[in-house]
Amino acid sequence: MSAFLVETTDTAATVRLDGELTVEEARALQFALRTALLRPRAFTIDAAALVRIDVASLQVLLAAVRTTRGRVAPGAAPAWGEALERLGLTAAFAAN
Repeated sequence: MSAFLVETTDTAATVRLDGELTVEEARALQFALRTALLRPRAFTIDAAALVRIDVASLQVLLAAVRTTRGRVAPGAAPAWGEALERLGLTAAFAAN
């Protein structure tokens, strides 16, 4: 089972994070987001079911957020906030 699912409509893309998102999934995540965001769409990260995330996956998500002015959906799991705080990225994701 994948640790993420990217869903798209004509106007939006949402990546749902589930379980542990580690360096092993980072390249697949990058490819999936690049494909989903080829055309302009609103972008949302749903981290409600996230258990753990590493720096490689956060880098991929930060690049997507900055490119699209994406946002993190309310209700993110504690693992999301803990990872952002530990890596000093809270402001980077909040600014978008």
